[in-house]
Amino acid sequence: MFGRDEEAGGIAAWRRDRVVIISALIVAVVVFLAVVIVVIAPLQGGTIPSTDLFQGTLGNISPAFGQEIPLQDVGLGPSGRSIFIAFVMETHMLFANLQLGGSIIIVATLLLYTRYRRERYQNLARSMTLFNLILFSTGATFAGAGMFFFISLFPTFASNAFHVYWWPLLAESILFGVEIFVLYTFWFAWGKISNRWHLVLGFVYILDVFFQSLSIDMLAAGMLTPGVSTLTYSAGGILTIPWDEALQLWFNPTLWQLQFHRVGAALGMVGFLVAALGVLHYRDRPSMEDRKQWDWVAAYGLAWGVFGLAVQAVLGYLYMFQILQSQPAAFEVMMHGARAWEMVAMVTLYSGLALAVIVYFITRRDRLLSQRTSTRLRNAFRGFLVVAAVLAFILIQPSWIGAPTRFDPTAWVNPIGLMRYKYPALFGLAAIGAVIAILDAVLLTREEKEGEWGYLTKGSWVAGLFAGLLGTAIVNVMGFVREAGRAPWTMYNIIPVSYHTPTPIPPLQIAGVWIISLSISWLIFWTVSKVTAYHPETKEQVQLEQQVQEQGDA
Repeated sequence: MFGRDEEAGGIAAWRRDRVVIISALIVAVVVFLAVVIVVIAPLQGGTIPSTDLFQGTLGNISPAFGQEIPLQDVGLGPSGRSIFIAFVMETHMLFANLQLGGSIIIVATLLLYTRYRRERYQNLARSMTLFNLILFSTGATFAGAGMFFFISLFPTFASNAFHVYWWPLLAESILFGVEIFVLYTFWFAWGKISNRWHLVLGFVYILDVFFQSLSIDMLAAGMLTPGVSTLTYSAGGILTIPWDEALQLWFNPTLWQLQFHRVGAALGMVGFLVAALGVLHYRDRPSMEDRKQWDWVAAYGLAWGVFGLAVQAVLGYLYMFQILQSQPAAFEVMMHGARAWEMVAMVTLYSGLALAVIVYFITRRDRLLSQRTSTRLRNAFRGFLVVAAVLAFILIQPSWIGAPTRFDPTAWVNPIGLMRYKYPALFGLAAIGAVIAILDAVLLTREEKEGEWGYLTKGSWVAGLFAGLLGTAIVNVMGFVREAGRAPWTMYNIIPVSYHTPTPIPPLQIAGVWIISLSISWLIFWTVSKVTAYHPETKEQVQLEQQVQEQGDA
């Protein structure tokens, strides 16, 4: 008896330690991000506008693309136009990822239901589909607002972009209409058609969203790596530029790398969002049946999030390597120049995510890992946590400080922050994430044991919520890294933002945009989730009411 009490006391102490660990991690991530924005960014030249850094090349552009149009006063200072675009498009990306990543997770979940015949899979797929259906219009609203802002605030870029990307944008608008039809049909046909045809609709939904995103990425990737040095207008009609130049612009050097990186990022974001909403519903619902459901949902979402996190490392590396090949000057600005602090901020979020996932996993699996037979496995995860912390420490190091570029003679180079150390650290975290995703998937799909679900600890609850917040925040930072690396051009080396508009917006304003965008998005996510979430308790209550009504009628 004494031995068991002693073991229980040790387990309880370990649980308390993990609450301290996740709390310390949250404080560390927030504090270091503040240091990056307030201290490291200025020391790396992050406050110097790109219009100053590239003043020489701006003077060599074609007069047709450098035409000055009176700036619209939006009342937010010289960066006001960029702030409007940043807020609208950053927020739009969060909602667009719900469709890109969500469609894949929904259909995969339905396939798992077909394989295992567990109602949890079907219930989650229905909740996610209704969630996506309702928020589809929100994402479209932000996209439309972004288009109108581009037309009114950056008319030179907008007029040229609509000319040279006319056909990809037309394809996107057609696919947008098809998506409306498929998504709504997919939802309203639930239970009214065979499972086979319902899955066919689901795969059509995936393909439509994929190619719709690809059409947009033709423009998004082409803004950084257009594939041509200038725009040559040959004639009017259905194609205003030569075919060969059109194909180079549409299928530009980084199109496919950006597209698949976006898919990986979308899977990660939606997975972590599902995990965070799952732990929130867990605390919001008192019924044990509901708690079992949402405990399982959180673990399921986390598995997808970790999978997306792992593949992002590889896909992100391939994307950056292609940027190096196509636009080496932009790559240098992002990795070794005045915008490198944004990459430090991004890998800080990545590292925080990896550590939060490990803490969640070993905390959630108390009932499995506390058994004497699982001592080695428990110790292995403790080792994962230590190794991941070391890798994260290497990854978040700034490569240099004291100059706008690492190669400036006045710069102090940080030996720990060299890329030869960062690449192994990045892939090491990805490998740990892949192992955890596989283990979590095995535990999710095996036969459920009594008492395995419905007992989230405080540490796992906090870790799951924190992972969800970081999983959405990293999407905003990733998008800004690409856009800031392109500044001061709207189309690299062809169309400038403006001679007089400093780009990108200053670091503190960037942080403000991120915070506002995430706050609004999460308010919408949680509000809609309250409406769309499936609760087992609700189903039981409805069935009970139906039985009472039938007895009364009898």
